[in-house]
Amino acid sequence: MDKRKIRLAVLGTGDRWRGLSSIYTQHKDVEIVALCDTADDLAEDAASELQKAHGYTPRVFRSYEEMRKNAVYDAIFITCDPDIQVEYAVAEMDRGIHVMTEVPAAYTVEQCYSLVSAVRRSGVKYQLAEQTRYWNFITKWREMAQRGEFGRIYYAEGEYLHFEEKWDFFRHKASGKRIWTNDPSYHQNPEYERTWRYRAFEDPIWYLPHELSPLLSITGGRITAVSCMSTPKGDSYTKGFDVRDLECALMQNSNGAVFSLRAGFTTPFGKKKGTSAHWYQIKGTEKSVEWARSKIDMGKSFDLENGWQEHPEWGCSDPNAAEQFRNASHGGADYYPIHYFIDAIQNDKTPPMDVYKAVECAAPAILAAQSARQGGILIPVPDFRI
Repeated sequence: MDKRKIRLAVLGTGDRWRGLSSIYTQHKDVEIVALCDTADDLAEDAASELQKAHGYTPRVFRSYEEMRKNAVYDAIFITCDPDIQVEYAVAEMDRGIHVMTEVPAAYTVEQCYSLVSAVRRSGVKYQLAEQTRYWNFITKWREMAQRGEFGRIYYAEGEYLHFEEKWDFFRHKASGKRIWTNDPSYHQNPEYERTWRYRAFEDPIWYLPHELSPLLSITGGRITAVSCMSTPKGDSYTKGFDVRDLECALMQNSNGAVFSLRAGFTTPFGKKKGTSAHWYQIKGTEKSVEWARSKIDMGKSFDLENGWQEHPEWGCSDPNAAEQFRNASHGGADYYPIHYFIDAIQNDKTPPMDVYKAVECAAPAILAAQSARQGGILIPVPDFRI
C-alpha cells in the first residue's frame, strides 16, 4: 500500500481541465506536477491559476514529448482531443505510468484493442473518467438491481441530447485556440481547421459512453450486437455544418435485455432536472424506473402494487457523501473519477471504470456509427475479455 502523494501530469489544459482543476486539487494525495498543452498560453494560464489558488508550481510544457522527457510523474490525466488520446495513453502505460482518459475511450475498434493490450502487458492502472455512473439515482437503481427489485431487466434506454448554440467547432491553426461559433464561414478561412468535436458530431452516437456506462452498471452484461439509424448528414438545425442531428441505436445485451440509445448535439432539446442533457430508463418484469424527462418533473418508479411513484429523494448528488463529492460539478459526479483512480493506484485495486468497461462502452458506439453509415445493418460487438 503506497500512501505517498501521487504525482499527476495533465495532458490537455483546455475547458475540460479548467472545469476540473479545482476539484482535483482537493484530493489530499494528489500533487499536480506537470501541465502540457500545444495551444498558446493554455498550460501557462492553467499553471498560474493553480499557483494563485492552491500554491502549486507545476512545470509547463508545449509538447507531450518534452513533458515525457523532462517531467517526473506517477500518473497522467489525458484530457486532450479524445480522438488522439489512445496513442498517448498506450505510450504512457508502456513505460509504467498509470493513465486516466476522458470520454469516449476510443474512436476505433483497433484503439479499443490497443488500450486493452497495453493494460495487460504493463500491469498499470487505467481508468476512464466517465462520471454519470456515480449519480446518486444511478447508484440507487444499481442497488435495486442487486436486491432483485426489478425482476428480470428486459429493457434499458438512454439519451444524450445536448444542444449548445455555439460549440467549439473550429481551431486556429497557428495558436491552437478553439473558437466557439455557429458561423459556417470559418469553413472558408484557411487559418482555421475543424476540431475533434466537429468530427465527432458527424456521428453523434460516438459519444454514448455517458449513457452506456451507468446503464450497464445496473443491468450487467455487455453489448453483443448493434444497429443504428441516423438523420441525414448536413440537413441540420445548425445551418452550414455537415453533421447529423440525431443517431438512434438498438443494442442487444448479453443477458437478453434490449437497449435503445440516442445522441444528438446540434438541435434544441429541453434540459432535464439535475442531469441536463442526459436521460435514463430501466424496465423490469417487477419494477420500472425512469429519470426526470424535464425540469418540471422528477424521477419515478412503477410497479403493479404501488403504481407510479415520484422519488424526490433520488437526486444526482449523494446527500450523505463528503463535501468534495457533493459539491463537485456535473451534479456531484466529477470528484469520483479522481477518487477511485488514486485509490486504485495506492491500494492496488481495479478501478470501477477499468479498461474492459471503458471499451465495452466505446466499441458499441463506434460500431453504431458504422451501422448508421451502412443503412442500419446489424453488427456484432467483439468480446475484449477473451
